[in-house]
Amino acid sequence: MCLPAPVSNTSHGTRCFSFCFCIQDKLTVCPCVPRRLSQRPTAEELEQRNILQAKNEADRRLERCEIKRRLTRKLSQRPTVAELQARKILRFHEYVECTHAQDYDRRADKPWTKLTPADKAAIRKELNEFKSSEMEVHEDSRIYTRFHRP
Repeated sequence: MCLPAPVSNTSHGTRCFSFCFCIQDKLTVCPCVPRRLSQRPTAEELEQRNILQAKNEADRRLERCEIKRRLTRKLSQRPTVAELQARKILRFHEYVECTHAQDYDRRADKPWTKLTPADKAAIRKELNEFKSSEMEVHEDSRIYTRFHRP
């Protein structure tokens, strides 16, 4: 018999659990435990996923130097502009037009900040009138029309 919560039936006829140890004998381990342990990733796979760190600081420095050397080599072997143009990856236009622009104030005009409460009420009233009389709305959807406070 195994403990705690069942996961599935096993080959030895008992239900197996996430941590399955048989009670019959404290030295006996359920046969499904070695199978689960064999499914664990190896130390090399964990190192490749950056879960398990390299053995020591010297190995990490050596690995970083190798990566730096490889990336530097890749950057130094970049194609020239002529090669990119020949492979039709890069294209320049023959003619470029340049004009002078005037300096002007690029700040946006915010007219809504200058509205008085009376102006806002008039806008809400006009919008409510439009929604109630002019706007085409299906009869079944009329109950969902939102009107603004007067």
